[in-house]
Amino acid sequence: MTTTSTHRTDRSSRSAASGGRATAPDLADVRAAVEAVPDPELPAVTLGMLGMVHAVDLDDRAVHVDLLPTFSGCPAIDVIGDDVRAAVSAVAGVAEVTVRFLHAPAWTPDRITPAGHEALRGFGIAPPADRPSLPSLPVLPSVGAPPDLPRPCPYCGSTDTERDGMFGPTPCRDVRYCRDCRQPFEGFKS
Repeated sequence: MTTTSTHRTDRSSRSAASGGRATAPDLADVRAAVEAVPDPELPAVTLGMLGMVHAVDLDDRAVHVDLLPTFSGCPAIDVIGDDVRAAVSAVAGVAEVTVRFLHAPAWTPDRITPAGHEALRGFGIAPPADRPSLPSLPVLPSVGAPPDLPRPCPYCGSTDTERDGMFGPTPCRDVRYCRDCRQPFEGFKS
């Protein structure tokens, strides 16, 4: 399933050198604008840090953005789409923005950048643990990481942690507990 929405903007960038014709936007500027959009549920991290940006394409002055949601039932998809459209529309030369949410390829925690891991830790959320590489298998829906998969505590770094509850404040997070520093924290489901 793919979700698509389009936004047209009345703004146009004119260039004296182009004889009054609209100037096409710069792909690097557009991609930077998309990657800088903060996740509405995790404002400490951006879509770029989470590895949600699958593709950004230009067709003259029309921009097409493909995003991978971190969770198939993510309730923030509409907000993310609106925020991406607003950010891209602010780039000089953009006349139209189309945002699609793709479910293939599936987003995986391996897409989170090192900066994203640090930002999640700083926000008090344990990033998904590194997993050994597995052969390519069909992607099946999962409820989350097994309870015995330790997540380092974002406060003290201990791996003596346990899952305290499968359901956190959003569907993509669970609640965990550190036995060393006795702090509860959230974990990003994988």
